[in-house]
Amino acid sequence: MTDMLDYISWRGDLPLSADGFNEADGAVLSRFAYIPFEYFPNPPAGGLVTVKDLAEQALTDESLVRDGRWKLRDRELMAAMAGSRRFGELEAGYCFSRFDEKVQTQFSAVTVKLSPECHFAAFRGTDNTIVGWKEDLNMSYLCPIPGQETAVEYTRRLAALVPGRLILGGHSKGGNLAVYAGAFCGGDVQSRVDAVYNYDGPGFFDDILRDPGYRAVCGRIRTFVPQFSVVGMLLGRDEKSTVVHSAENGLHQHDMYSWEVLGPGFVHLGTVTGGSKFVDSALKGWIAQMTPEQFELFADTIYKVMADTNARTLHQMRENLLDTILSIARSVGDMDEGTRRAVVECVKLLVINASRGMKVELKERGFYEKQT
Repeated sequence: MTDMLDYISWRGDLPLSADGFNEADGAVLSRFAYIPFEYFPNPPAGGLVTVKDLAEQALTDESLVRDGRWKLRDRELMAAMAGSRRFGELEAGYCFSRFDEKVQTQFSAVTVKLSPECHFAAFRGTDNTIVGWKEDLNMSYLCPIPGQETAVEYTRRLAALVPGRLILGGHSKGGNLAVYAGAFCGGDVQSRVDAVYNYDGPGFFDDILRDPGYRAVCGRIRTFVPQFSVVGMLLGRDEKSTVVHSAENGLHQHDMYSWEVLGPGFVHLGTVTGGSKFVDSALKGWIAQMTPEQFELFADTIYKVMADTNARTLHQMRENLLDTILSIARSVGDMDEGTRRAVVECVKLLVINASRGMKVELKERGFYEKQT
């Protein structure tokens, strides 16, 4: 299967001036946002630095790998981008990160200068921190979350610093932030937004979908989801989604490195799988039957259990698996009866909705008819 790295090998000799920006370029830059610039000795906060120069700095810093701050494939991506004409000489900067355990937000964005008159603002998705994971849960009952408000502010400040057109994009939570920023950045800035690229990011509540800001930018949103999408199917959206082929199975399809590339874009499919629809139905039914207060209690309780392990990242939890299991057991045992009962009821609702979704899917496939 051919992927983003193969795309860079194929098209890397063609600068954007010779072959225009496309959905694969947007995916590359959205993954580029995961590079942990905030840990660089000289992060590109203001002045622009070429991707090639950034790569030379990043690829010689072993602490980024040792501390689990980025994936091996991200190193490969950085090296491939740096060695190509298409991305190597592009300039990146305006890097901004915010990590706040108190308000439970993990935010990062970086901007790439595509031409003197066009800039791409890339918003990072969820990293492997427990705070970032909790922020995703918060999106299921709260809007706006601090990350969404920060994305709006970042976009407004960027618009004041750079001329011309803007493209916004991101993967996972980053895609949601890009859409939200495009919808609520204000009329003057929104008029400069050419497109918003959302790669398997979750949707929004109905009041957001009805908002004039979202309606105004909806036609410029380009949303892509794999055939077994879970994250990208959460909540709602009105823009059209393009289904792309992933070579992975199940939840691993969320990884853009698994998406198959053909020419200047991904391999497109007709629709998501029945399994994706089943999971989507179960999760939405679960959330719909809980009050915001119930879901908030559920999310806060799960977060507290994870935080009690004293790990800051999922990677650290896996590394110390025995300590993690013992800590979780103690936390659950220390819950008061009311909290424990509330969490159990939330899990019961999820099981019930999953069962209903399974019955609907089997009926649609004619399973019951075949058995009679």
